[in-house]
Amino acid sequence: MVDKPSRWTPDARGDVYAELDHPADVFLEIWGRDLPGLFENALFALYDHIAELERFETVRKESIEVRGSTPADALRSLLSEALYRFSTDGFVAASAEIDVQTTSGGELEVTAVLHGENLDHERHTLLAEVKAVTYHQLTVEPTPDGGWQATVLFDV
Repeated sequence: MVDKPSRWTPDARGDVYAELDHPADVFLEIWGRDLPGLFENALFALYDHIAELERFETVRKESIEVRGSTPADALRSLLSEALYRFSTDGFVAASAEIDVQTTSGGELEVTAVLHGENLDHERHTLLAEVKAVTYHQLTVEPTPDGGWQATVLFDV
């Protein structure tokens, strides 16, 4: 059994991400006070579109390690790996801890420790089928106030 970390709550939606207009897919703007916070909020946005998170427990831990030459590449890799874990194992995170380091070669190395459980169709409700995290309109940029902002398009 994993210690119970603080859980994501749907009440945080307006504080961490917003949906932007897109005719066919899910286009999001995501914010974070720092790069790890942005990556955590992006994971929340992904899982929040996949399933109703309220009923997911933090009984299992999954770790993801990715690298990217830019923050946008690292974010896409992280979200794509999380989506892969959902697609293959049914794993949905209810919270995450993120660490971002810069390697000696200048790449970003992101480690995410996800706390959640596998999908149980009798207890959990799926919302949308996210097929891919695209490169289209993908951005990660610092904001004037010292935070970070991203745009991400999910193919649904």
